[in-house]
Amino acid sequence: MKAFLIFCSLILFSGSVVAQTTDSGIATERKFYVGLGLTNISYHIYYKNSQAPGDINTGYFGPVFIHLGYKLNGKANLQVGLAYGGSKSKDDGFASSTDTVQYSFYSRTRVVALPVTLHHDLFRAFRRFPVYATATLMPAYGMSKSRTEETRDSGTTTYWLKETGLNVFATAGFGFNYRISNRLQGYAEILPFKYNITGRNSKDLDWEQYASKSRQLYRSLGFGVNYSL
Repeated sequence: MKAFLIFCSLILFSGSVVAQTTDSGIATERKFYVGLGLTNISYHIYYKNSQAPGDINTGYFGPVFIHLGYKLNGKANLQVGLAYGGSKSKDDGFASSTDTVQYSFYSRTRVVALPVTLHHDLFRAFRRFPVYATATLMPAYGMSKSRTEETRDSGTTTYWLKETGLNVFATAGFGFNYRISNRLQGYAEILPFKYNITGRNSKDLDWEQYASKSRQLYRSLGFGVNYSL
């Protein structure tokens, strides 16, 4: 809950910029842009009363983003986007050392998400590398199909399971832009704040919390490009 309150504070801080009057010198800037983004973050949708078999993992995804952005004023941007991601998991073996039935488990997850993001410029380094705070709310709908195969001397029996669920994620952090051309900009972000608002946040399973600090840093990065329209 404390982490969620921090996230809300950042949203309100960024949102307050919307009410400011646009600078006359900024009025001629292009207001709209489109972009493509990638992330190292691994999100995890939790299905209610999940019955996924074996040791396979379901609900994980690392999305690819496309978005449309609008410059609210000289310092604040609002983005709405569409994201897609997924994962596969596989495991096989025997239930015990004395079991004669061989099991094979397989799962495929597909997720569609709708991120809404606010950016607020903090300062500019040499005016070419604006550093900004960023915060995102992202509803994500996932579907996982799992297959279990039981192989005996008499043959193989296959069972299928389909699970669906919706979780809402919050992320926040910092980034910087770098100009590639008059219309094209690249960006890089680090998002140390990550929270599943409607699902679990397992230390052993989510957000690389069990890993080293360098690994956690690496799994909090995002990159992309924006093109001014």
